[in-house]
Amino acid sequence: MTHEQKLFTEFTPATAADWEERARKDLRDTALESLFLRTYDGITIKPFFTQEDVQQLPLMQQQPGQFPFMRGTRSGQNNWLNIQQIKVEGNGKPAIDKAADALQRGADGICFVLGNDTLFDIAYLADTLDLSKHVVHFRLKDTPAPFIKRLYAQLEQKHITPDTVRGGVYYDPLTSKGCLSEEEKETAVSMVQQTQDSRDFYSLAVYGSNFSSIGASFTQEIAFTLNAAVTYIDKLTEAGVPLEATFRNMQFYMASGTNYFFEIVKLRVLRLLWAAVAEAYGVEKALAGAIRIHSTTSSWFETTLDPYVNMLRVTTEAMAAILAGCDSLSVTPFDNTFRRSDEFSERIARNVSTILKEEAYLDKAIDPAAGSYYLESLTNQLAVHSWDLFKEVEAQGGFEAAYQNGFILGAITNVSRKKFANIATGREILVGTNKYPNPKEKVDFDPEELIQRADFDTTRAAYPTEVMRMATELHLRKRKRRPRAVVAIIGHAEKRQLNATFAEEFFSCAGFETELQQYNAVAEASDSLIHAAAEVVVISASETTYTHELAPRLKQHHVKPIIILAADPQHMKAEMMQQGYDEFIFEDCDTTTLLELVQKRLAQNEQDQQE
Repeated sequence: MTHEQKLFTEFTPATAADWEERARKDLRDTALESLFLRTYDGITIKPFFTQEDVQQLPLMQQQPGQFPFMRGTRSGQNNWLNIQQIKVEGNGKPAIDKAADALQRGADGICFVLGNDTLFDIAYLADTLDLSKHVVHFRLKDTPAPFIKRLYAQLEQKHITPDTVRGGVYYDPLTSKGCLSEEEKETAVSMVQQTQDSRDFYSLAVYGSNFSSIGASFTQEIAFTLNAAVTYIDKLTEAGVPLEATFRNMQFYMASGTNYFFEIVKLRVLRLLWAAVAEAYGVEKALAGAIRIHSTTSSWFETTLDPYVNMLRVTTEAMAAILAGCDSLSVTPFDNTFRRSDEFSERIARNVSTILKEEAYLDKAIDPAAGSYYLESLTNQLAVHSWDLFKEVEAQGGFEAAYQNGFILGAITNVSRKKFANIATGREILVGTNKYPNPKEKVDFDPEELIQRADFDTTRAAYPTEVMRMATELHLRKRKRRPRAVVAIIGHAEKRQLNATFAEEFFSCAGFETELQQYNAVAEASDSLIHAAAEVVVISASETTYTHELAPRLKQHHVKPIIILAADPQHMKAEMMQQGYDEFIFEDCDTTTLLELVQKRLAQNEQDQQE
């Protein structure tokens, strides 16, 4: 018999009311409600959580390895597979050789990303790698069924029995384009049938990453992933595939972002709600636990600028996925956005997972979030919101109908616009991109060529800021100097200083050579700035009359710089623009229009230079 022993009995238990009273006292004139955070999902995050927030939650006593698997499907160690993704070109022999090397240097498995799978040399793969021992996945764009047929024919030649093969096929046309054609449905059916004797080789996949990569909220990512999975289940069972086979073959391909705690909770909720789906279909509870979740670091948060920061991002992203109980993990190399990753960047990416296991011992604890008042409460809230959205889509006729009528993409677009706006105003920070830039960074790629590349990801959070930076890099290469921004402060009002600082940081992030200049009087500023060698002049004045006097004279500048007022013009915007100001910049302003203006002006300057 075990006896619970209470610790720290000398301390009086504190209630939620006690914590609130103390918080209000410490905050003094600041309202406690001002610390509440409302997420894109409509979830309100309080500044503190207590035992009272979790007392009524239904799954507090649920253990790892038990239905509904919120705390994971494992009950021993928290083991995950370190999967290195390798892009394949041509017959794939160099990629296969790289895979063999990676498996000797820390990778637990390989995911081959194939462009044209008909060219892939499966015989060379089988000769090079022992497919009965190594985990191998294939990301396919087209013709997966013939590819699997070739693969299994080669396994037979090697006398490898299907039940020893581990890995799977990632092929998901549904989330990519919103519908499943008859041919694609038949392909999925064929894949399940061909792999029926390979219990550890998964043939159905849903890319939840297709939603997060374009800015979806957590609720949307979870709900739409489940909606797509249900569509596959219904389509395949209608075609005669046993219900149990669809559940056994299902795998989710999810991206892990930088919102650490939410990412931990996301996979908990995904497993929990998948169990609810399984229960609704009436399959055995154990089949809900057969779901395989592969996590990859997020493309949404990848940045081209100050790319070494990506190493830090992917580490926290990987930690969140691991603590949430992912089955396998791929870490993207830090230079992925702007060049073909080399041996160094691939090794660093591979070793992130290795260090988290071998040195941080994250494989020793299952569901370390268990018992956290905040995370348990957040799990419940996110589950409720996600399930409501899932049911809303099903009520519209399911994933295909909701995609075709514009609901799914419309909902994601609304959230992504808010995210882009928050990045533009600086409310959300991308280190090295829209805040804390590296002033000594040297761009070692061709900006013009990169922007025009078909595979350059324009859906990322950093993209609008990066385009501006690319324009300044082109200016540097063609004119042998960076474009220059002068931020002129006239007077000493605190608010003016704040807006001037914001402007200085904004143009520094855009790659400008930025200089802060202080003036005591408007005449002094006017005499100096009329001769300033700058593409942009920002005016921050303590007196409104100063701003009226300056702009008209600066318009006589022979270089014709962009003239920006560091203040919120409010109802005077039209009047100030008549005075000669081109734009306005201030804390929390949306810099999208400003970025477009500066980029256009720099491009025009380059054109004028060429003429």
